[in-house]
Amino acid sequence: MRFFRTVFSLCVSFYSYREVRDLPVGSSIKYLLQLMTLLALVLTISFIPVARQGADSLATRFDAGRPAFSIKDGHVVTAVTNAQYWGGDGLRFGLVPSGQTTQIETQAIYGIVFSGDHFVFWTAVTNVTPPVVRTVENKLRGLPDGEVTGNYFRQLMRVSLPVMLPVGWMALTLIGTVGGLLQAGTFSAVGSLMERSMQRPLSFTQLLNVTIHAITPAAILVTAYRAMQLPGLDLWLVYLIAFGVFLLGATNACRGDHPPELPADH
Repeated sequence: MRFFRTVFSLCVSFYSYREVRDLPVGSSIKYLLQLMTLLALVLTISFIPVARQGADSLATRFDAGRPAFSIKDGHVVTAVTNAQYWGGDGLRFGLVPSGQTTQIETQAIYGIVFSGDHFVFWTAVTNVTPPVVRTVENKLRGLPDGEVTGNYFRQLMRVSLPVMLPVGWMALTLIGTVGGLLQAGTFSAVGSLMERSMQRPLSFTQLLNVTIHAITPAAILVTAYRAMQLPGLDLWLVYLIAFGVFLLGATNACRGDHPPELPADH
């Protein structure tokens, strides 16, 4: 509960940063790790409906015009004798019988081709001449046997989510924590140089504590927007504005020993 009270106070009052100004830096790092763990969990959970929607969209597009083929013992099994491609300009699929040359359709931005005992995924950069195509080849070994249809992809998503979500959660936590520390260290180093001209300067350690905690409102705001999948927002700009406002307000509030006294009522 203390953690949540700290989060709330940091979002509602600049003067609450006085309580964290003189903490050991290790305590501030621990707080940042707790914050990023929580926010990463929110983002990970919000990814579940997005992943399911993406799997449904992929399945629908894959089923539109696909030839019949299956995967058995890590190999493509099909009665198709000639290479076939289907899908739209944004996403293309292909089935190439074993022994024939796999061709990449550069007019499609993304694509996947099944052939023999492997599949090739490609991405095309079409805004340059000639187009640049990046390919990744993987073996089919390890994929479940069965007819490859849209439902096949849906089932793969259901099976892989319990593995992907914890890994994604840990990755987001690590990225957020390391990124936050780099950001706080950079701003604190620059700020400590500027503080020399102030009448009541803050030390580097105090600035670092304040900066680490000033990440809180901005990170929460951006996480909420991302989790709600709101369109048309430059989240990086939103983050910088929120972080800048709270950092300036918090550093000004943390100078001196006491908050300014309010005028007495008459």
